Amino acid sequence: MKKLVSLRSYLEPLYPYKFDSWVEDMTLKGRGSFEGNKVLLYTVKYRAVISMEEFAYQKTSIGLFNAHLITWLADNDDRSELDDKDPDVGCTILDEHTADIEVTLQFEEDVYISESEGGPIEFSGKKWTFVDIEHDFAETFEITTTASYG
Repeated sequence: MKKLVSLRSYLEPLYPYKFDSWVEDMTLKGRGSFEGNKVLLYTVKYRAVISMEEFAYQKTSIGLFNAHLITWLADNDDRSELDDKDPDVGCTILDEHTADIEVTLQFEEDVYISESEGGPIEFSGKKWTFVDIEHDFAETFEITTTASYG
């Protein structure tokens, strides 16, 4: 649920209202594929809900909130493979100044483990622990070849 935590961490300082968030309908798809020194153990798909109470819509545009939500998703989440790509935003008007906002959206995350002495997970006769995957991208490369002509 790292994506939900990250999204909430981004939005909460921008909108200092009563925040809550939770996960619904979590499904796990077992993988167990070895990838070098780590294992893609499973993929988790879940519906994330973020709730803001007493959003001052007269002071802060809901359009600005929507823009922050969409730009965060564009920068932080590849949604191309999801069944339900678009977030749902519900708004309950409380009075002429405030409203409750509820955002519901789908996330999918891969969960990796790496061999670790004393790790909390037993798999394939070894001890493992959860790991965050960092992607390395080459900025430059060089191709060398040895050719022999005879």
